[in-house]
Amino acid sequence: MHVDEKELIREIVQAKSPISLQFLTRRFRIKGDDRRAFRMLLAELEHQGKIARVSGKNYTAPSGRSSLILGRLEVTSRGFGFIRPNWTNLKGKPPFEGDLFIAARDLGAALDGDIVRAEYIRSERGRPSGRIQEVLEHAHKRVVGLYQATNARESTVLPRSSRLDRRVVVTKPDPALGVSDFDWVEVEITEFTPAPQPLLGKVIARLGRDEDRGIDVLLVLRDRGIIEEFPKSVEAEVEQLRFDWSKDLAGRTDYRKLPTITIDPKTAKDFDDALSIEVIGKDRWRLYVHIADVAHFVRQGTALDNEAIERSTSVYPTDRVVPMLPTKISNYLCSLVPHEDRLAVTAVMEIDGAGHILNMEFHNSVIHSAYRFAYEQVQEFFDWHDKAGKDAVRPAQMEPFESLDGMLLALRAVARKLRQMRFDRGALDLDIPQATVIFDDKGKVSDLKFYPRFEAHQLVEECMLIANEAVATHLTKKDVPLLYRVHEVADEDRLERLAPVLRIFGIKLGGGKKGITPHDLQAALDKAQELPAGHIVRRLILRALKRAEYDPVNVGHFGLASECYCHFTSPIRRYPDVVVHRQLKSLIERKPLVYARDENDLDGLGEHTSSRERRAQEAEWEAIALKSLEFMKPHEGEEMDGYIAGVQSFGLFVELAEYPVEGMIPRMSLRDDDYDMDDDGIQLVGRRTGRRLRLADRIRVRIDKIDIFAQQMNLSLVSDDNHAPAARIRKTVKRGNDGHERRFTKAPKHASKRRKK
Repeated sequence: MHVDEKELIREIVQAKSPISLQFLTRRFRIKGDDRRAFRMLLAELEHQGKIARVSGKNYTAPSGRSSLILGRLEVTSRGFGFIRPNWTNLKGKPPFEGDLFIAARDLGAALDGDIVRAEYIRSERGRPSGRIQEVLEHAHKRVVGLYQATNARESTVLPRSSRLDRRVVVTKPDPALGVSDFDWVEVEITEFTPAPQPLLGKVIARLGRDEDRGIDVLLVLRDRGIIEEFPKSVEAEVEQLRFDWSKDLAGRTDYRKLPTITIDPKTAKDFDDALSIEVIGKDRWRLYVHIADVAHFVRQGTALDNEAIERSTSVYPTDRVVPMLPTKISNYLCSLVPHEDRLAVTAVMEIDGAGHILNMEFHNSVIHSAYRFAYEQVQEFFDWHDKAGKDAVRPAQMEPFESLDGMLLALRAVARKLRQMRFDRGALDLDIPQATVIFDDKGKVSDLKFYPRFEAHQLVEECMLIANEAVATHLTKKDVPLLYRVHEVADEDRLERLAPVLRIFGIKLGGGKKGITPHDLQAALDKAQELPAGHIVRRLILRALKRAEYDPVNVGHFGLASECYCHFTSPIRRYPDVVVHRQLKSLIERKPLVYARDENDLDGLGEHTSSRERRAQEAEWEAIALKSLEFMKPHEGEEMDGYIAGVQSFGLFVELAEYPVEGMIPRMSLRDDDYDMDDDGIQLVGRRTGRRLRLADRIRVRIDKIDIFAQQMNLSLVSDDNHAPAARIRKTVKRGNDGHERRFTKAPKHASKRRKK
């Protein structure tokens, strides 16, 4: 490949708007194997600060080269916004520090979430300020809001999101939609007018009213463009799909007599994966990972496939599932249900006592699952087996799967070896407790708690990880293009900034000549786990890492310490897995590859599926937050313990100790002192008292008000036996060597001795 770097940089920097990778490959005639080298060249130029990447795989002039700043706009509920510039690749001193403030009058036609180009124009009240010059990409082409009739010709829709502070004027809705005042509706924006003018649009759907069951989660989904129903063309296509055993079994390896099981959550309805294992020697196993053969039914170019691409992932927003594929496929045709023959793609791996793969092969297969386990069942068996003596009576609930004891123990043994192998090579334990919402029989929230993690979860996880790695390695050796699951190496500067913060918690994140290594990071994660609010500090560490994505260029997976990794094991709920299946099946069947290296399909799919994954996660998090606040509403006025989970200049985020839900203490409500955020951003410090409210500190709070619609739980700080009231803290003033006064705090000896009632 021969590309003139100066010409490439000039092409990008002088363009009036960002240039896509697809355009650049055509412009410089990049084909075949040269595409990887070209991507690496762009990455190197980005690292050197000569170009900048924005909004996926689009390139432009770097921020700081001129007064123009590129980035995603975040608009607050108060109407102004911020852009957070990325100075990582900038040579020299940035023109300003911190976020770029955008006053409401300077937003132009930009809305929250838009990719924009802004001009740095001045400093206002000590903060860098700017003006939006151009909207490069609108984030909201559809808006969910509350409908109100204005007159006979037009009406107003008030957006649900507090960050979209402009009303939408809409024409009179189609009578067939049945829209009336104070209905929730979905609107398509027809004109993005400059602020403060209202946006223009038309109503395309009536969603319901406040009293409708499930309307809260439905609004979360529609606000992000997630639609539950499938198009009629897709439903019609799926209706024609069925098993044709005379053709379906042709050329497949028959594993129906091989003992096979599935292990999933209790509530699971679709089963992507099944496991089999054979002990073939001392510390040596043959592991079979069977994955549903979705690609057999979902053919490229069909309406079903196009819809699967559009969705890219299933979404799980607490009380429902929005599947990537219709139920007939996800719960029946492709689901590896017990006691039924099912089509699969099987990875067969011989694994030694060090967790290394000695041999691997892949087959189109047919399987027959013997038993469906829930994680809790498997863990209960492990716990009983580890504690029971030779003569112990077997619990009655474990009798149905007594014949599978040896299989479960062999799977646990190989999983432990695989897990140890990963950590030995530098993988990180990225597991953070996840909040889950418990519903009663009537669909009402009955409890909030952290989802328990068992060794049974780790068993399945390790088997899936090794299968994903095996497939990626096999396809790469065969020079087959695919979508990798990549996780870029952590930014060294970011980790170095994190190190002094962690020292406050007694955690050393030191690096030698090699800098901060994955082993250093894992040691810090382990140390954080020992703290009372360890998961909060672990979260702080993990936020310093980059986000995993899908990409046809393999840059490895930092978190897993894997040089070659892809997603293969969940094709029912993730489209990148379908892509990998198609390529693997092409090799197995000795047919032409579905995706070629000199086409742009995989670039676009990687960017699109990564974006859809982020959208799904955001919807799931918001749904959990809504249902959590619904559960907490009756607790208004109560006092509870909590841990400081986040520190901002405007206040403290607090995670309750009893329930995994966050609220906020506004800084202005802290009456005992005026507080400022410290330079490290992990504590508020009182100007007079020197009192410190630090990340992960345990404090006592009162639940003042819960606004479910606004997704806010307002808290206030109260005193308890372990935390002296601010009024009781004595101030000690000392003069330092520089002549400035330093204020220190010291609680009186009697401060913690509260009078008993």
